[in-house]
Amino acid sequence: MRRSLFILAALALTPAVYAQGDATPFTREQVLEIFSQYNPSVLEQASQNEDYNTVLDSFLDAYESSNTPMARTELIAVARNFDNSIRLQVLTDAYLQTSSAVSLMGGDSSSADRLFREELTDVFSRVWAVTVQLRQYQLAEAKRTLKNVRADKTLSQEARNVQIAALKSEIRALKAELKSLQAGRGESVLSAVDAYVLQTQQASDRLLQAARQSASASETENLQIKSNNKKPVAK
Repeated sequence: MRRSLFILAALALTPAVYAQGDATPFTREQVLEIFSQYNPSVLEQASQNEDYNTVLDSFLDAYESSNTPMARTELIAVARNFDNSIRLQVLTDAYLQTSSAVSLMGGDSSSADRLFREELTDVFSRVWAVTVQLRQYQLAEAKRTLKNVRADKTLSQEARNVQIAALKSEIRALKAELKSLQAGRGESVLSAVDAYVLQTQQASDRLLQAARQSASASETENLQIKSNNKKPVAK
């Protein structure tokens, strides 16, 4: 599974790309410009909903990345997937709460598991669509750049050949990835859902274990208090 396909859905809430080398980092204004250009509805919703604006502000405060072509592409994906990211977080939090509560009571969590999987399938299908659109955008940009490099008379023949070769390689890779994405949509989405469900269930198990340990410690403490408060038997 390619990292770019589904991990980017979560980047809006958990930024994972940080400044590298000597490249100039994105400014807050530049990040907002990306959102304005590629998903203006985010800014519209933020202006109308205080809670939504808080989420956006939290992302803007946390996001740190060098202003490079690769980082810009990832930021575009983050912007396009912003609502998908929020929904993913909401669904995950709700599932963790429900599954932990059911398990603590000794119940059957299969219904919660099934619903969570269905909802994730919808979210990751939307992320898949964003990924395809993004790769199509990258392909168009690479073709445009190739055309400009071929027409650039300021470059030496050697420099032109190097750039042309690199761009042709990039174009081939993008075409291959698009073909793979479009041919294997169902498999890709299912694989991502399976991986995310497993990851979340493991998190749920850890929460459940912590809750049980806390309950056990509390029970032991209460027993000790009761034992210490017992009146001594008169002899």
